[in-house]
Amino acid sequence: MIPRRKISRSAVQRTRDTAGIIGSLKHEGYVPTPDAEAVHQRVARGEITTEEAIAIFRERALAREAKLKRE
Repeated sequence: MIPRRKISRSAVQRTRDTAGIIGSLKHEGYVPTPDAEAVHQRVARGEITTEEAIAIFRERALAREAKLKRE
């Protein structure tokens, strides 16, 4: 488990950063799903870090890719 760091950025900064990340993803063809939105909201609330969210999305992508290869 990744140790939690004290978040020194303000809520406004975190929200702006999250909005920027989502905007970039949408530009690249990202389609929001309820599961993905739940992860983004956890980041916005400070429950997980952006790095942890990226790891979650990476694991999901690898699982989808493995499933496609099996089919």
